[in-house]
Amino acid sequence: MKKDERFVDIDQALKELKQSIASLEGLDTSEFTRKVDDLRNELYNGISRWESVEIARHAVRPGVDDYIAAVCTDFMELHGDRVYEDDPAVIGGLATIDSQAVVVIGHKKRSSGSKGYIDHHYGMASPSGHYKAMRLMRLAEKFAKPIVTFVDTPGAYPMPEAEERGQAFSIARCIATLEGIRTPVIACIIGEAGSGGALALGFGDRTIMLENAFYSAISPEGFSSIISGDASNKKNAADTLKGSGRDLYLAGLVDYLVREPLGGAHNDPAKVIHDTGRAIRQFLHELQAQPIVDLLAARARRVENLKPPDSPERMGG
Repeated sequence: MKKDERFVDIDQALKELKQSIASLEGLDTSEFTRKVDDLRNELYNGISRWESVEIARHAVRPGVDDYIAAVCTDFMELHGDRVYEDDPAVIGGLATIDSQAVVVIGHKKRSSGSKGYIDHHYGMASPSGHYKAMRLMRLAEKFAKPIVTFVDTPGAYPMPEAEERGQAFSIARCIATLEGIRTPVIACIIGEAGSGGALALGFGDRTIMLENAFYSAISPEGFSSIISGDASNKKNAADTLKGSGRDLYLAGLVDYLVREPLGGAHNDPAKVIHDTGRAIRQFLHELQAQPIVDLLAARARRVENLKPPDSPERMGG
């Protein structure tokens, strides 16, 4: 089978065909079912980085609400940045994971199902979202509770009002807060993780990432537009960015890679969320056992290791 840009749609059609075959009565459909399964396996055999981007953007891929509902209990959402407004692209509050109280923060792309993208700005945070996140981080530090973040955003909110309120400054402050906060931080990259909007929540003492999530400084389309003048070379751009979960795990930038089922996390969300929750619990146990001084020292080394080998800081300049 020749794969193209619409391979996610092809997979959906194959799933529907399999369901239709299964509904036939009085016939042995095992051979037809096997052939459909073979086609799906061929479709997803050695998928490209661009295809991982498409999977990461799938309309019914599990989002932050799904993770919070399944991994946490007693979630109490807290609203507002205490300056401007309550940003609908960022959700956060107090929760419990097993018997451990935590503060949870994440990008919210949509309401239940695949609706409400516009209402939530497609998960693109404004300065209000970043200040809300910082307020929750400081709350976690005050009461010595770990922080768990869920990253799923194309980037920061690009509208003029966001720039007028200091978008870049709010992102920088959010990153600085994460780097210096005196409590454990676990970052979970569950979908798209684009540009500074992702960096604002996408760093921690441990990083968990889904196999087909994509974490990059710019979207493949954006990179292609800069280099080629349009988005026509987005596939090559995705290969250059090397931002899939597989890439970053092999590069040592991700601590735990969550495998996805054939076709992506939306095909078995319960298992993907369960595996993510298991990794969160493991890292919570590890990080809580460390003295805060040792934790901060290890985090500083982690930041240092993120710098390119030829950066002035590495060269002593």
